[in-house]
Amino acid sequence: MKQKRWSELSTEELAAATREFDDPAYNPPARKPSARELAELRRVQRKAAKDRFRVAIALDGDLIEQADDYAASHGLTFSDVVADALRRLIKRKSA
Repeated sequence: MKQKRWSELSTEELAAATREFDDPAYNPPARKPSARELAELRRVQRKAAKDRFRVAIALDGDLIEQADDYAASHGLTFSDVVADALRRLIKRKSA
């Protein structure tokens, strides 16, 4: 029997099909990436790494915590937040 598309399911069928996701503790099984996916990931990582430098800076602990919380809530990394802030500051000072 052919499986229905999700858009064709009734409310009850959709609820039954997605019941496992209602549990806040749901931990989906991980799948191993394919060789092709791993190769693509490594290529992207190498490209990003060659354009980046590591720096050590001293910042106030509260500022780090606020920036880290902001990054997490916006789907960014701490480095992304710092880089964006520096770009904005430089642009504003240059204008």
